[in-house]
Amino acid sequence: MRYANFPFVLDICAAFKLRWPRTVEPQLNILGRAIVILALVVLSTTTDGACAAEKPSPLAGQWHAAETADEKKNRLMVIDEATGHLDTFRQGKARSRLSERTSPPRNLIIEIDGVKVTVASEDGRLELELGGSPIEVSGSEGKAQVSAKKRGSLLIIMARSGKGERTTAYRASGDRLTMEVTMTGARLAESLKYVSTYVRTQ
Repeated sequence: MRYANFPFVLDICAAFKLRWPRTVEPQLNILGRAIVILALVVLSTTTDGACAAEKPSPLAGQWHAAETADEKKNRLMVIDEATGHLDTFRQGKARSRLSERTSPPRNLIIEIDGVKVTVASEDGRLELELGGSPIEVSGSEGKAQVSAKKRGSLLIIMARSGKGERTTAYRASGDRLTMEVTMTGARLAESLKYVSTYVRTQ
């Protein structure tokens, strides 16, 4: 596909040879070669540019949770810190609920097509527009306004409700995906931040 215009370039060179006197044929041979090389360079650059533009995002694909022991320990520790101001009964209840809410989904699918982003897991499916207006999503914790944006290599999903905010940032490196979560809420003593790792399955 890259050299589809090659015969056309040769026709141009042939036309030059027929129309000019033989006394300048050596110079025209050089000119012809230069035209061929220039045409191939242009075609190669154009094709490579198109391929680069069509290259899928490193975030796109199917991912499986691979939370390490240290990641889980840290996640539970920040939950204890964020709920430490509550009495024993309320803290135990909040800890249980947050532990479940922060547990990373077992499987994750991310699709990116231009400004269209889809993030799916066993918890549901989100279809968002990068930089677009938030959409309303309903769940077990009530309703939230959800939006998405890109910041460099990060895909950032933001959810806001009357109870608090949750920001999830995805970063891919080869076959590994890092999910960084920050949660705030009126009932939390401080922001709850944790990291979970995924590995690519497809």
